Amino acid sequence: MNEELKTLIQLQQIDSLILSLKHKLEIIPLEIKKLEEKIQDIEKNFENERKKFLNLEKNKKEKERQIQDINEKIKKLKEKTSQVKTNKEYQALLKEIEVIEENLKKEEENFLLILYTLDEAQKKLNEIKSEVEMNKKDIEKQKTEFEKERQIISQKIEKLKEDRKKLISRLPQEFYEEYRELMKKHKGVAVVEVKNSVCQGCFLHIPPQLYVEIKINQSIYHCPQCGRFLYYKPEEKLEEAQVQS
Repeated sequence: MNEELKTLIQLQQIDSLILSLKHKLEIIPLEIKKLEEKIQDIEKNFENERKKFLNLEKNKKEKERQIQDINEKIKKLKEKTSQVKTNKEYQALLKEIEVIEENLKKEEENFLLILYTLDEAQKKLNEIKSEVEMNKKDIEKQKTEFEKERQIISQKIEKLKEDRKKLISRLPQEFYEEYRELMKKHKGVAVVEVKNSVCQGCFLHIPPQLYVEIKINQSIYHCPQCGRFLYYKPEEKLEEAQVQS
């Protein structure tokens, strides 16, 4: 194979790998951001449940005060029964006490319901708290893994850049300049294979005579349509394979 063509192919392989690794580097911060947003959602959920619990605590204290006030009122009314002078007043007082005691009974039932709801809310809050702590640990672990991956990828890119410099030094300046222009024009793909007479960059059918010349891999050829550098990759000796049947 023509040495310059071979160098261009190797340069393309390295640049394609660098682009792929850079893409992974760009994705990592986005993945970390997703994990951080997940933590925020979990914490927000916990905070909402905590507010519900605090409201129930507030309702419980309020209900306790109400029940205490009703008991005080009943106590005063019962003390008052000994002071009334007529049977009519006495009966009216008893009736008032009875109504208030009925109300007290309802309030006590509501208080028990609040206690039950509060107990369930406490259990749920504890469960969510445990889930928050567990998820935070898991997410922090994932973030650490992403950071390690970022470091490994960065090291790989630096190594590839060193290899790239060596390849560039072996290329005539005009080929490298043309390669760079094609890379910009075709989004990182300047050198492509011709397969079954078709350019794998733009899928143009290469003219037969040109295809024959390209298959020799001894000169630099360009696609008539997209302008990319073209090369031919021989079949992996399939004939030899057909496993010498």
